[in-house]
Amino acid sequence: MLKEKYTPLYFLIALGAGGLAVSFFMYLTFLVPHKNIPMATFDFVYPVLFQGTWLSLVSAIAIVFILIFAFLHFKLLLWNIHQYKAYKQTQAYKTLINSNAEVTLMALPLTFAMTINIFFVLGAVFIPSLWNYIEYLFPFALLGFAFVGYHALKIFMIYYARLISTGDFDSTQNNNLSQMISIFAFSMLAVGFAAPGAMSHSIGINAIGIFGAIFFSAMAMLLLMIKLTLGFKERRSFTVFMDNYTDFNTIRYHFYTYQLWL
Repeated sequence: MLKEKYTPLYFLIALGAGGLAVSFFMYLTFLVPHKNIPMATFDFVYPVLFQGTWLSLVSAIAIVFILIFAFLHFKLLLWNIHQYKAYKQTQAYKTLINSNAEVTLMALPLTFAMTINIFFVLGAVFIPSLWNYIEYLFPFALLGFAFVGYHALKIFMIYYARLISTGDFDSTQNNNLSQMISIFAFSMLAVGFAAPGAMSHSIGINAIGIFGAIFFSAMAMLLLMIKLTLGFKERRSFTVFMDNYTDFNTIRYHFYTYQLWL
């Protein structure tokens, strides 16, 4: 157990593994023909595997890497949840929620939004005829993203309300772009809502999905303009606050460590 040595940024390890799984799914979508359907599904991918062509080999490689990185995502996600529960009982957590670093808690909704995408990818690639029932699944996807979005807004509003009410934002520790993690989280949620909004044939699902996508996109764009400006401004005024970079170097070290477990 890492306990006080833990940081919520470790959730980004699971996020990265999930993002790689989705990227290999996108390769399938670009390479495998899927007439009348916006993405490659089992019904299109499975026949290609037995054609004996270069596309069969590439598709097989993509599927293998989808499985590998999806497995890594869930393994690292469970490890992070376990570590985070222990971390919340420490003094380090109490210090975190009263500092600039409280924004790193946005790594949680960012990662859980990716988890929903991973479930969607695995279902599309490995469950036959799933697309025939996709309209029944879109409402559950929207509920999932709405749940994650609610907690993302809750975390961010608590953080921002504290800064406004106490005025204790430390500019000397903001001379980097680490505050932009909230933008990544809201952007991920916008993408999640956009998928049902764009692909569903139900007007209600379209409306909810598009509204959610526009709402979280607007949040991300507004914060992008504010935090990008302030981040570069304070980067010019103070030396780089190395603690943030140490966190990312530690994440990279632990990622290599987890690779040795496999």
